[in-house]
Amino acid sequence: MKVLVIGKSCVETTCIINEKFEEGKTIRVENKTECSGGLAGNIAYLLGKWGIETYIASMIGSDDGATKIKKDFEAIGIKTDYIETTFDKKTGQILSLVNESTRNKTILDLISNSYLKKYSFGIDADIIVSDGNDFNATAAAFEKYSKIPTFLVITRVDNEILELCKYGGYNIFSKAAAEKITGIKFDFSNSATLVNIYNKLKQKFAKSEIIITLKERGVIYSINGQVKIMPPVRTAIIDTNGAKDVFVGAFVYCMARNFGLEKSLAYASIAASMSTTKLTSRNSIPALIDVSNYYDAKFGAQNNPNNQNAQNTQNTPNNNTSNGEANKESNGAIDTKEQTEAMPNVK
Repeated sequence: MKVLVIGKSCVETTCIINEKFEEGKTIRVENKTECSGGLAGNIAYLLGKWGIETYIASMIGSDDGATKIKKDFEAIGIKTDYIETTFDKKTGQILSLVNESTRNKTILDLISNSYLKKYSFGIDADIIVSDGNDFNATAAAFEKYSKIPTFLVITRVDNEILELCKYGGYNIFSKAAAEKITGIKFDFSNSATLVNIYNKLKQKFAKSEIIITLKERGVIYSINGQVKIMPPVRTAIIDTNGAKDVFVGAFVYCMARNFGLEKSLAYASIAASMSTTKLTSRNSIPALIDVSNYYDAKFGAQNNPNNQNAQNTQNTPNNNTSNGEANKESNGAIDTKEQTEAMPNVK
């Protein structure tokens, strides 16, 4: 099983402050944490940490941050063959200011706007994942590997993203992106709006499986033509930064292991929930055993696909799997009532 992840890798700095962040105000910072990060980088890191042979394709600078990024990947066995270095710009950075008491945060994304120049990926990949930040590299990979599962994360909306969405596979939309594309606002007091947004996305991208993350509201998906919502797990939240990265990484892992759509979403939701209880995105990625143990406690070890499929690590999902087929692969859908307390706060 080989997964190629394309997109952003960067350096993340998280500062804990104990006063309100205001324009023109000087704030003294004593508590600072630095780590590698980025949406694609964190997805790749989780896959590598959970035992998947993973390749990362990112553009980084020629600075100390870039050195740290590569060392962190290589330390857990992630292949950096497709990381490129630019000497014109520095490695991208994310600065997060987190209020110690309220846990409100301000994020500064120092975008490098440097993109891959080489798209001749030479590996025999089984799955392609893109965070949508590098259009040319993603389009080239989706075309080259058109017969295998593809996963696209949509957090912004522009012509390039809309074009990539047409390739099929699994399109994972943020709440804001889903609203912007459809022109409909979510009204959680009126379930019809949820169904309308999902159906409108499905009509626009008919080849794709549609997943919509809703922050504290959970995840929207469809099984057998029925639009469903998977509620979140309630946790003592410390930092939600990176919860979406963990969600996507865990979802890809589970689909690669043939857990089926619904159980994959359950696993991903549990993992994302756990990630919010620790500071910073990279350092909050949970261990697979912890997610599996939580699943055992909630749904029973006999229903845990990680236990059932431990011997089948080479199986991959069908990129053209319909909702009905995905449901069959899940070895039985999780009961909706049980789901109520089993899903996380996904941003």
